[in-house]
Amino acid sequence: MDYKMIALDLDDTLLTSQKTISDQNKLAIKQALAKGIKVVLCSGRTHNAVIKFADQLDISGSDQYMITNGGAIIEDMNGKIMYQEMLSNKFYREFIRFVHNNNLHYNVVDNHGNTYTSSGDWLDKYTIMQAFENANGLYLKEPDDLPAEFKIVKAIINGSESELDDVSKMVHEKFDQDYFVVRTGIGFLEIFPQHVNKGKAIKVLAENLGFDLSEVIAMGDRDNDIPMLRIVGKGVAMDNALTDVKAAADYVTADNNHSGVGLAIEKFVL
Repeated sequence: MDYKMIALDLDDTLLTSQKTISDQNKLAIKQALAKGIKVVLCSGRTHNAVIKFADQLDISGSDQYMITNGGAIIEDMNGKIMYQEMLSNKFYREFIRFVHNNNLHYNVVDNHGNTYTSSGDWLDKYTIMQAFENANGLYLKEPDDLPAEFKIVKAIINGSESELDDVSKMVHEKFDQDYFVVRTGIGFLEIFPQHVNKGKAIKVLAENLGFDLSEVIAMGDRDNDIPMLRIVGKGVAMDNALTDVKAAADYVTADNNHSGVGLAIEKFVL
């Protein structure tokens, strides 16, 4: 199969545990780009937290793309947005009532990558981590402090794995009917518009580029990667992936600390 696009999750997939890209991964990606293949970084992260890795891989220009915010935004590498799905101000207010009533730590992100939270007694480290990755500051605001038409791309409940385990059922029961709720990494339980996921975004991008989904290969490790692994021609799970992610994939490659992405590109693309 001649693949025309490679979609790559970042954390615990392309990136090592130290948040670096191995030389083997870099080389394989650069060889794929040289063959004219689109390499699309596809992450729950925001623009600023993805673009720095794209720069390291020389993925640039108006004919290369990235998918951010878990599939809520598709943009070219010059920053032109070709697709976005937002959460309404009504949802934002409903979400804030929910987190305040249940004493949860949270942040929300707008489509410029700004991070907002409420000022409680203390700020959760994962909230601070999110703002640090977004590199646009952390605003301590309530809904009434912001414009009436203020919208967000995602809402995130933060906490340790055990804390999120404890509240996960309650969050799903509250929001599943109308939204897409998913754990995207340690410390992050995220809520997106109902039809936003990485699979939908890849479908939209492939259609825009005139590619068949059978010509796309995707790689990931967590629940939020399952929609894209299922929809593409070749879904690749990392060896460090969750069990249900491996079950959804067509192939399991090496783990993220042993250049699993590069090895899979060498095997299926080069």
